[in-house]
Amino acid sequence: MLPLIINSLAAVFLLSTKVLAQQPEIVDEIWPEVQPIGRTGRINCTVARLNENTVTWYHQEYKQTISVGETIEVMNDIIGGLRKYEVQVRKNVDRVTYMLVIRRLRQQDAGWYQCTVRIQSVENNKWPTKKGQLTVQVAPTIRTGDTTAVLQVNRGQNSTLQCSATGIPFPNITWVRLDGGLLPVLPTPVAQFRSENLPLVNVDIQHMGIYRCVADNFIKPPAEHLAEVLVFHAPRTRVVQDSVGQAQNRRFYAKLECIVQGHPEPTVTWERVINNGRVRITDDEKYDINKQTKDLQNLKAMESWYTLKIINVQANDYTTYYCIAENNFGRANSTVVLFETTECQGANCPSLPPSAASFSALSIILMLIISLFHLC
Repeated sequence: MLPLIINSLAAVFLLSTKVLAQQPEIVDEIWPEVQPIGRTGRINCTVARLNENTVTWYHQEYKQTISVGETIEVMNDIIGGLRKYEVQVRKNVDRVTYMLVIRRLRQQDAGWYQCTVRIQSVENNKWPTKKGQLTVQVAPTIRTGDTTAVLQVNRGQNSTLQCSATGIPFPNITWVRLDGGLLPVLPTPVAQFRSENLPLVNVDIQHMGIYRCVADNFIKPPAEHLAEVLVFHAPRTRVVQDSVGQAQNRRFYAKLECIVQGHPEPTVTWERVINNGRVRITDDEKYDINKQTKDLQNLKAMESWYTLKIINVQANDYTTYYCIAENNFGRANSTVVLFETTECQGANCPSLPPSAASFSALSIILMLIISLFHLC
């Protein structure tokens, strides 16, 4: 009796092993897929001995069945003439691969996708499953609400510029100065600094200017942001030329130029010396006072270019002029001397047109010929 029982158990075991060996199996790993936003993602699930059973794809984060067999179970819009989702099936002997194709990738398409083989007459907790991750790369974006736009500090103060960005993968942040200067960081100033936060140490006037942070994760285009650093200080002034010449009584004008720096932005006025005293100049028919808005390539950080145009220079215009800048931290001034010349000075001096110049030369030649004729 005992041998009969043993033989029966062995037969059942062999039959069970054979049945199990014939059941479907996901035979390969589902490799991670990484694609930039807007591209097409492809995830493969290869099954051996599928027979009459069914393969499904499931988005784990959204708890949503994407496909059953080759049938798409979710809204499947047409994008560029093709459907958003598609399942492509490739067979090779006893193996079949179900490729889930996801077009025009969006950030929300990222996550874990689960491949499951639904086996007939088997409880679902025993169905073969494997997961694969889809990563959608996203170009960097600056988070303006968490990023410094303007930083105002006192001289000698320590402070920080902040640049916050998002992107997949998370971007690296690099700081530089727009004018190519060094960044005031410890232990020694550097040309560039990699971090979300740029610590500024012992800030002084020479550190004023525009700072650029660049967020880059190798997905084009990188993102960048400009931050302005302003240091409270008394005005500084300098002139382009400390003396300017011009001829008088010929309706020529003279232009005096003054470069001013300070924060808060100083108020700029002009004065001239009369009878050993100084008199303020007002903008009128004689004087034209302006703040230049172009041709500023010679300016340093946070400097402004002011001009005083003296119209129709006369003898009493030859004197010393003062460019004065003032804010609540102090006052500064520079001087320019206007002197007399015999000829017009400057780029805007009048000149004879080519035809008039040729006529004058011809007249001189004719006069010389007539003179020689009379001598003969």
